[in-house]
Amino acid sequence: MMGMPTCREVSRAVASGELERAGFWEGLGLRLHLLMCRHCRRYARQLRAIGQAARDLVAQAPAEQATVDRLRDAILRGRGTQH
Repeated sequence: MMGMPTCREVSRAVASGELERAGFWEGLGLRLHLLMCRHCRRYARQLRAIGQAARDLVAQAPAEQATVDRLRDAILRGRGTQH
């Protein structure tokens, strides 16, 4: 990646966890893009909320349908609070 990364590159890096493993210059470019792009910041927040909701539900080990219902509710609550 040369120069400022595109939204597509940033979204892939965020989704794959590459942002945390990126080298100094690549990580700097990704983070600068996130500072400037509200859409990519929102996407990163949404992914974190979904991941946390899934981890919370797995830790509780509920019944199958209850798991699906709580996961849906947790995702919707997180989506409503993220602006």
